[in-house]
Amino acid sequence: MSWESYANNMRILSNINCGLASMNTFLEQKANGVSSPYASMALFSNLANGVARNEIAYDMQRHGNPVGNTINMYAGYGNPVSNAFGTTALLSACNPWMFFNCYSCLPPMMPMCGFYGSMGMGMYPMMGGFYC
Repeated sequence: MSWESYANNMRILSNINCGLASMNTFLEQKANGVSSPYASMALFSNLANGVARNEIAYDMQRHGNPVGNTINMYAGYGNPVSNAFGTTALLSACNPWMFFNCYSCLPPMMPMCGFYGSMGMGMYPMMGGFYC
């Protein structure tokens, strides 16, 4: 199985998970008496956040970096806490200096989240320093 097909399968499954978790939160809010406009706004906000996070994770996985899917798996979907943790973690992992400002976490010249590893970044640790 290629990285592309694996990444696409993970994106599909993650989007299903996002939809189910968001719908569950919507139903819980409605059962607790939350107004329909507010619950609907929260539903679409949760869906938009989850789908955006899944697209970032898809791009990372497509280039051989599973960190985005791992973050989404542990952060979860469908509520403000999951959205905050997942988004913050993905934005931290999706920059050129991911993992404690270490610059050696991406394959060289490999696109990831729109950034290119033009600063000698690699998925494996460079000599010296600590493992990222």
